[in-house]
Amino acid sequence: MARDDAERLDQDSALRADPDITPEMRANARANPNSWLYVIDEAFDPAGRVPPWAVVGAYPVNAAGDVVEDFHPNDRYRPSPKALGFPEPGDDLERMLQLVRTRHRPKEDLPGAVLDATLYIYALAPSQRTAIGLHDTDGRVLVPAYTSKSLVPKEWPHSRPILGRDLYELLGGHSIAVNPHDIVTAVIPPEELARALDEELHDF
Repeated sequence: MARDDAERLDQDSALRADPDITPEMRANARANPNSWLYVIDEAFDPAGRVPPWAVVGAYPVNAAGDVVEDFHPNDRYRPSPKALGFPEPGDDLERMLQLVRTRHRPKEDLPGAVLDATLYIYALAPSQRTAIGLHDTDGRVLVPAYTSKSLVPKEWPHSRPILGRDLYELLGGHSIAVNPHDIVTAVIPPEELARALDEELHDF
């Protein structure tokens, strides 16, 4: 399945059921008759700044302040990682992977997070200092890298930690596959990492 298809399925599952109407929502409706009761994605504070794409949709409120159970979904809604039931991220890179996957952050933000992360890569021995690429199902050579040692495949002989920016120097023109067997994964081409490094230099 293509990644775009998987993302569409994620969003479709989040939009399938009408949101529950809580007692607090009904109280808000009674205080605001002849209006709309907006349902906000659970990752956002309704009292704070809420972007249009974080609004799940709205229920009409009648003149008596009752919620009319005729939910109007927001076709611009982007379900958050929390709304989709993604696991709590263990570090900044896992958080960025989820935010990029759900389109809460642009994909251009991901390479910089990879450079700053500690990754676990395949090793034949603990003393190894090179990076090893593996063939994927399409025949491409990718360098698999995991954000946590607990995610490393048990069949690997060894793994070793390495900073993303140090791994970049060992790629030999191949891409990094971040968490290739996890629920949220990404393939980062070396040219995108090079661009992120170049942007770092220009920021000084």
